[in-house]
Amino acid sequence: MRGARSSQRYREPMDETTATLIAAIIAAAIATLGLAWSVVSFFITRRAQQADAARQEWARRYEQAFAQALSTDARESAAGLILIEKLSKAEWATDEDRATAASVLSSLAPSPDDEAAHIRAAVVSAITDKSVAEQLKNAAVGPRGRFEVYHDRAGAYRWRLRAGNGEVLAVSEGHVTKDAALRSIDIARRTLGAPE
Repeated sequence: MRGARSSQRYREPMDETTATLIAAIIAAAIATLGLAWSVVSFFITRRAQQADAARQEWARRYEQAFAQALSTDARESAAGLILIEKLSKAEWATDEDRATAASVLSSLAPSPDDEAAHIRAAVVSAITDKSVAEQLKNAAVGPRGRFEVYHDRAGAYRWRLRAGNGEVLAVSEGHVTKDAALRSIDIARRTLGAPE
């Protein structure tokens, strides 16, 4: 028994100052962890917001590239093709975006030696879903009905829908901005069954 008593140590009760100090240390540690989490979550949220803004800007540029590629002005059309090629390689581009680009480029590629055909082939090869890529490779190319955005003599932006043979099928009302004309094309595409 004597050995059992000697192994038990007498513990003095913690004085008030020591208890307060330990509580303060624990509170400070919790506050520090809370602050660290706040800083980390701020940066995570900020990065997500920046990524969302960058994706929206990319999408806006992609739409403008399509409008340029469909332009009747040769220089603007060539610039649109280059932009489509570059933007299709961006980290934001999805298979759906590339498939849309391939469809637009199909209507601009009357021959396999055409610049649009080369860009289309590169865009299709970047599609990760191989069945979709195969369907797009086998799709017919050449002029089809398409929308063209142009600046009229009065200074307004308009679009016209041309048939594959070049005949003008429809002309829009005037719009103050090119973006407004592009939004009008989106509405017309949904209404008419999405001609390119």
